[in-house]
Amino acid sequence: MNRCPPWLAALAVLLLSGVAAAQSPNDALLCADDGPMLDRTRFLRALSFDIRGTLPSMDETLSIAELPDGQDVPESLIEEWLATEEFAWQAVRRHRALLWNNITGQRLINDRQVLDRRNPAYASRRRATVYRQRDDMGREVYCANRPAEWDAEGNLLLEENDQGLMQEGWVEVEPFWAPGTRVRVCGYEAQDNEFSADGTPCLSAAGLNKRDCGCGPNLLYCAPNNGGAILQSFGKSVEFLIADMVHNDRPYTDLFETRKFYFNGPMAHFYRYLAQTANLRFNPLPFDVDSLPTDIGWNDADEWRELELPTSAAGILTHPVFMLRFQTNRARASRFYDSFLCQPFQPPAGGLPPTDDEEALKPDLQERAGCKYCHSLLEPAAAHWGRWNEAGGGYLDPARFPAVHPECVECAERGNCNGFCRTYYNTRALTDDEQPYLGMLPALTFRRDEHMHVVDQGPKLLLREAVADNRFPRCTAQRSAEWLLGRDMTQKDQAWLDELSYGFVHSGFSYQALIKAIVTSDRYRRLQ
Repeated sequence: MNRCPPWLAALAVLLLSGVAAAQSPNDALLCADDGPMLDRTRFLRALSFDIRGTLPSMDETLSIAELPDGQDVPESLIEEWLATEEFAWQAVRRHRALLWNNITGQRLINDRQVLDRRNPAYASRRRATVYRQRDDMGREVYCANRPAEWDAEGNLLLEENDQGLMQEGWVEVEPFWAPGTRVRVCGYEAQDNEFSADGTPCLSAAGLNKRDCGCGPNLLYCAPNNGGAILQSFGKSVEFLIADMVHNDRPYTDLFETRKFYFNGPMAHFYRYLAQTANLRFNPLPFDVDSLPTDIGWNDADEWRELELPTSAAGILTHPVFMLRFQTNRARASRFYDSFLCQPFQPPAGGLPPTDDEEALKPDLQERAGCKYCHSLLEPAAAHWGRWNEAGGGYLDPARFPAVHPECVECAERGNCNGFCRTYYNTRALTDDEQPYLGMLPALTFRRDEHMHVVDQGPKLLLREAVADNRFPRCTAQRSAEWLLGRDMTQKDQAWLDELSYGFVHSGFSYQALIKAIVTSDRYRRLQ
């Protein structure tokens, strides 16, 4: 007679009891178990991972394990770890998820400033047709494989090739990116004139279209690649700003108001020689380029200096990496609301209500049916960046760029505006509703009277309002808790978040104090 083995019978009992428990009609009425607390050794390990990014040392582990019963990981040790550079860079890594500061995919350098290795010498592909004609196949033509020669007036001598095209020779140049070496550069690109024959500065956008403007002395006006070193430096610059704030325990709000700016050699080179003609808009520059020290250049990528920016600066919110990652003012405001106010712009549950054609064509998004659900708030928020170039990092100083430019108003009405007005002011009205805003800065379009001042006040005003109504402190507490607990906050956590935000404000916005409050809480210590 076959009998069930004892171990199998025991397993069946366990499984059946589990099924019965799972099917209990009273399960929904029971309070969930909060889970056991981490013992002090495992608590130490969790703290070390989160605060320093490493395991605790053997000596640290033994010192905690040997404590008498009833004693816990000392708060003094947690404070010591929070004051380390290791924690500062843990905070940096956390903020990468909020700022998305890797912008190496951007096309920063104007294509006409990029030098490529060509046969037989370095040349600018995009400027080739300024200097020479295309061949029979429509391809760019570069210089001939011979040393360049000049006539008595200093003009490059040209020779006709087998396709009837005129070519110059190459010149050996010591490039700024490799001092002490020589490279061959096509003669036109190797020109070092400061001005073209008609007086156009070669270091300007117009100069890129002049045949007698080249890459300047030592090729300073051009770049050997697409600006990757500069974009990497922008990303690191904002990280140094975050690390400095955390390590020195300065108020977290300083991150959004500071005028401090970290730069290295590639960034200094960019602002001196490439920013005015960059593919992205940095003109006019947000600071006086002459304030950059002269003893730092392209090859000083690991040397970081500090610069105090003008009062218009608003920390990370006007840092070039933020404005290049989020290139429209709406995107900048949206990122700030999402990451730092916990208010993402999204449609309501169930979607937007239907609308008729007339409502759907209103040019003011604050009034357009459907759009106004978000844009009634987003449009005035975006206006805080109204004096900063979209798709770039230039600043429109009120001294040079008034809110309403009389000349641009006049030319817009005539329909023949110059490049200055077309670039920086409204000069076309596609609808009657836009007519009153001709000659104004684009950020003022459809602004209500009560919002007009935000353009000149800048992003700092947006931050201060969010501090005053507690959205900013509470969101900082929420984002930090989500990071350290590894989960979203629930309704059960709301009272605790209120306590954290109150303590955060009371500490003078100390990020270290906020993190300490989280990691010493029961929620952090429970196994979930």
